[in-house]
Amino acid sequence: MKRNNLLFCGALTLGGALSFSLLTFGGCSFAQTGKDSPLYGIEIRETETELSPGAKRAYAYLVYSRALAGEDEAGLLRAAPLLRDIGASPQVWLEGAVWLMTRGTPAVLPFAQEAVNACGDNVSLNLIYAEALAANGLNEKALQLMRDYLQRHPDAMDARLELALLLVKCSRFEEAERILLAITGKERTPMVEYYHARALIGMQRNDEAVEHLKIAVKENPSFTEAMLELAYLYERRSEYEKARTIYERLLRRNVSPEKIVLRLITLSLRMKQPEKALSYMKYGPDNDAFRITAAGLFMEERHYLQAEGLLKQVAASGNATADVFLLLADLSFEQRRNLQQACLWLDKVPPEEGDRALLLRAQLYAQDNQWDKALEYLRQGIAAYPDKPVFGLMEIRMLYSRDRKDEARTAAEQAVKRWPDDEDIAFIYGSLLDEQGKKKEALAVMEQIILDHPKSHAALNYVGYTLAEQGRDLDRALELLRRADELDPGQAYIMDSLAWAYFKKGNIDEALKQIRRAVAAGDTVDPAIWEHYGDIAAKAGFKDEARKAYTNALAGKPANTAAIKKKLSQL
Repeated sequence: MKRNNLLFCGALTLGGALSFSLLTFGGCSFAQTGKDSPLYGIEIRETETELSPGAKRAYAYLVYSRALAGEDEAGLLRAAPLLRDIGASPQVWLEGAVWLMTRGTPAVLPFAQEAVNACGDNVSLNLIYAEALAANGLNEKALQLMRDYLQRHPDAMDARLELALLLVKCSRFEEAERILLAITGKERTPMVEYYHARALIGMQRNDEAVEHLKIAVKENPSFTEAMLELAYLYERRSEYEKARTIYERLLRRNVSPEKIVLRLITLSLRMKQPEKALSYMKYGPDNDAFRITAAGLFMEERHYLQAEGLLKQVAASGNATADVFLLLADLSFEQRRNLQQACLWLDKVPPEEGDRALLLRAQLYAQDNQWDKALEYLRQGIAAYPDKPVFGLMEIRMLYSRDRKDEARTAAEQAVKRWPDDEDIAFIYGSLLDEQGKKKEALAVMEQIILDHPKSHAALNYVGYTLAEQGRDLDRALELLRRADELDPGQAYIMDSLAWAYFKKGNIDEALKQIRRAVAAGDTVDPAIWEHYGDIAAKAGFKDEARKAYTNALAGKPANTAAIKKKLSQL
């Protein structure tokens, strides 16, 4: 309202200036100067070549206000130099900067820069400019802005806190803590305690952080951010009851009820209280999306009965998606082995999602040991959904799992013809050829996969390891295996292949390094990897290490037990 009145007055001023200018423009119509002249007694002014100060002010506020009202970022940037020229108040600049900041637009940077240039000592404008810089990835510039401000105003507490917060955001926790430790006495507000806790959390000093957050919440019981952080730390320490107490306080204050209810459900499930978890549902939003999310939490903690009840509520609403019916089908079978009920749920899946229903139907029949029926459904899928290679892939795997390997290879040959560009089908076909002793044909398939899919880490590993095992083209083998390791880091079987290639190349030190990585990569290590470890360690002269590796290999009961025992006896 204040701004509207100001604009109205400004408009009058501007209108008056323009009127007098028009009266003096030209000079032909009112050439008379005597008593009969319409201008008799009026002083004629020279033509104005620029707006008066009042008109400039009115124009600046007009451009500024129209930009805000019309949500026009470019218009607000055009208003910035006008506001600077008229010496607009910090509050005006702040209003524009906050509006741009809330929109998350980079336009806030030039506007806030103009604001700070115009009102350099205003702390609020410096703070919002620093926040804008940090939000746009200009952390160092934001830090320098705050440091410069504190040089001029060393007692500015808001600026000191902002610098500490920016340091926390930049993961420079030690420096942030030094700033916060220097704040003592009455200046040590709940906000200082909160920022101090944030710095400590960044340094993994969670127990200390808890104490600072407790102080912040005690001194300011409505400090939501501190309460949330404290509840989170209690969760991390498995102090679920304390965390739940805080979340319930926040729920009573109606703080983010949906998120808080989900946290309360999760905590109760971790405390093995599924019925208590279910009781919180009444505090969440009454919609299907929330019920589905909550059902997912119950399923993650293996409380399937409660999950099923929530999903049935969604199904009864008449707006259920395919996912709901698929989950209900899966739960019906997993909970009660009720295949008939599961199929009834699958019948409700909309036709446009029929491929997913058919695939799950095949999986459920396979789990019920009705293999021929499961295969029948997969073959229906192959015919009905020619753009879904997953049906062909599952048919191959199902046949192989039933030891029907010739049928599996035939199915793979047909699948490769039907889906020639599918990487997974090509790989499983090559693997079947390899297993049946057709190494040359298998290698050709894998080489073609690398050509068609250069990022296929599985094919890269296969070709690299095959070359290493054959002791040929070892430089290429290493190149392929290093690429596979980069594409899918942390895979023990790829590290093992890489170690074996180095071993064959004669680089024992690197081979030992890679095989140690391989056995450390997972809890369960394949006996073949332990055997390679034994071979490499023995070659390096580390007999105790080799002995331990061979012993671990034998513990896995591999097919070549006799050969490994012989190696062990020769150490």
